[in-house]
Amino acid sequence: MLNSAEMHRMIRMTFLHTCLLLYAGVYLFSTPLFAQTITVFDRATLQPLEGVAIASDSAGSCASTNAKGQADLSVLKGATSITLSHLGYRSLTLSMDAIADGKVLLEQQPYNLDELVVSASRFQERKRDVPEHIDVIERRTIALLDQQTTPDLLQNSGALFVQRSQMGGGSPVIRGFEASRVLLVVDGVRMNNAIYRAGHLQDLMTVDPNALDRIEVISGPGSVVYGSDALGGVIHLLTRTPRFSDSTGFLVNGGAMLRTSTANNERTANATVELRCRKLSSLTSITASDFGDLRMGSMREARYRDWGMRYWTVEQVDGNDTVVPNSDPLIQSPTAYKQVDVLQKLRLRTGERTMHQLNAQFSTTTDVPRYDRLTEYDVNNIFEIVPAQAEWYYGPQKRVLLAYTLELEREQGLYSKARITPSYQYIEQSRHNRGFGSSRLGHRTETVQVFGLSADFEKRFGKHELRCGAEYYANEVASEAHREDIHTGEVSYLSTRYPNGGSTMNTLAAYVSHTIEMNERWVLSEGLRFSAVELESTFDDDLDYQFLNGTYAQQNNALNWRVGAAFMPGKDWRFSALASTGFRAPNVDDMGKVFDSVQGTVVVPNTGLKPETTTNFEMGLSKTIDQRFTLEGNAFYTFYNNALTVSDFTVNGSDSIDYDGVLSKVTALTNKKEAYLYGTQAQVVFAFDAHFTLRSGLTYTVGRVRTDSTDQPLDHIAPVYGRTSLQWQAKRVTAECYVLYNGWKYLSDYNSGTQPAGEPAGAVVAAAYLRGHEIRRRHLSRKQLR
Repeated sequence: MLNSAEMHRMIRMTFLHTCLLLYAGVYLFSTPLFAQTITVFDRATLQPLEGVAIASDSAGSCASTNAKGQADLSVLKGATSITLSHLGYRSLTLSMDAIADGKVLLEQQPYNLDELVVSASRFQERKRDVPEHIDVIERRTIALLDQQTTPDLLQNSGALFVQRSQMGGGSPVIRGFEASRVLLVVDGVRMNNAIYRAGHLQDLMTVDPNALDRIEVISGPGSVVYGSDALGGVIHLLTRTPRFSDSTGFLVNGGAMLRTSTANNERTANATVELRCRKLSSLTSITASDFGDLRMGSMREARYRDWGMRYWTVEQVDGNDTVVPNSDPLIQSPTAYKQVDVLQKLRLRTGERTMHQLNAQFSTTTDVPRYDRLTEYDVNNIFEIVPAQAEWYYGPQKRVLLAYTLELEREQGLYSKARITPSYQYIEQSRHNRGFGSSRLGHRTETVQVFGLSADFEKRFGKHELRCGAEYYANEVASEAHREDIHTGEVSYLSTRYPNGGSTMNTLAAYVSHTIEMNERWVLSEGLRFSAVELESTFDDDLDYQFLNGTYAQQNNALNWRVGAAFMPGKDWRFSALASTGFRAPNVDDMGKVFDSVQGTVVVPNTGLKPETTTNFEMGLSKTIDQRFTLEGNAFYTFYNNALTVSDFTVNGSDSIDYDGVLSKVTALTNKKEAYLYGTQAQVVFAFDAHFTLRSGLTYTVGRVRTDSTDQPLDHIAPVYGRTSLQWQAKRVTAECYVLYNGWKYLSDYNSGTQPAGEPAGAVVAAAYLRGHEIRRRHLSRKQLR
């Protein structure tokens, strides 16, 4: 039994232990930040966010989340609150008590001028500092739209207009410029090569949308940074890049996708595998697609119920071309094809400031039917259907890209960042056609090898950002052709599309650009680029081109500039102004192609061609209210000079020559046309709350060619078009309802005369189509075909 003294001592000891435990508990629970790891999630999808920057109110303390969205906050001792920020999300400041459960949710920001873009200068910079109009399609938008091809993705994003003559194609239009006058860039390497033509292109199809991380679309000239072809703008396609592990462990990520579509019985499968280590990472993406014949819409305006209906096709019956009824006139037959795309990237870190990357891309297709050519027929024959073509298809389109990139960073010295990229590209295209009733199938195949080397440097000092670089591209073009008798297999001569002796095109350029942040309100930028382009084509043909045999060469130089400013007076206002120039040097398609667009007229090479040029002026403004409502607008005016057009010419002093047995008038591409374009782009973004966001955009463009009498419409001008969408986000679910729309393009909006090189007279084509409208109604029914 305890005496009173021992009892008092025990009570004191118990009281002391209780006080110590209470003190420890109060200390631990009042400072949970120093003993926990938090995880940051997307509020809508509940997916963990990597790379979230976490700053404390105590100077010098910061952290970031790993691939699992986790961050160890033990380094933030002494902090009473933290601020979390991530590109594309609203910044969030929390007190210590608010993160006791270790989970933080960030809300997406529908419009963010602080996001980083790379297309304007080849290095990361804030979008708000760039005077150019840039549309960004992020990875999450790419996944949400889930489009079959990259042209479909661009069209449905609303960023631009896409022209399509058939499945397996897609030619983007920016501010009235298309094809070789819009520059395509993939991972910093230019895709445009020596045979990019003025007519519609299908090269964008060779980039797999499932392998893309983001797309940046620059509207307006981009020649200071990217050189030739960037008249209307630049489409920079950035593929996915493997990330490194933030620990000593080995991490494997992957995903797979299966998709089917009823419009063309599409079946697509994609598999992606990412391997992460601390110093080595890899990403592999493989996509295989099988596209069936495309089905047209059945809802039609009463005046055009049979417009475009496919009542007939051509088949071989007993060795003869025969017009047979199409079982379903809404099916565009034939349009089916298959495609395979592969992306492989490896990244190696050999130091804290040294990175190596290997980038390999491969794309190929089966034969792609040229549907628009297969629907042509003699509209003047009212007694029977006489198709113009029995077969017309593109052969497998192959694209190979191999690139190595060395990335360097330095705190001091001549540069802060450097990027050096040697690259190699191989492109193969072919065209195959046979006239209705003919047994001779023509085969024309072109291959292009492109060797490239680019070096870009950035130096930041004080308020200044200085960027410079140089690049060299060498194109080698080979062209071959032959005819094949489909019955006997006999092979005979056929003229090549490009000079059969081979062609080369070499480009050497250097640029410098400068940006200065005068203060928090003003950002000024300017740039200069000099380009030298050499072109050479050799004709060595004893049957068709005797009058041209020999080597044709030319050299062109161009000096481009840009001056821009961004003004942000506060209260989320932003104004921008830009003056810039662009150019496009003539390529092999311009100088080396000989063809008779109309019997009795032949187009021959002209070594005196000069670059096409543009001078552009634009202004933009945007206003954001409460980080939820944003209104953005942009207006431009462009002078288009030295446009290539077909004009009268002479060969050896003669204005007519014998071509393919016909005395033909000599013509050639010349720099004669002058044109102007103007237009506007507008966008509204309204986030009702954390779940609903409304977006709407509209683009309007006008283009005119100057003539002696009156200005004529410029082709490739898209009608007014836009996109409006309502997006809903909830836990792990994102849904969007959107509509694409455009206005009329009347016959009066087409040019009735000569267009720049490669352009048909739009009104003539449309009128011919209308002329056959009554004929189709008269005898293109399935009953009459039977």
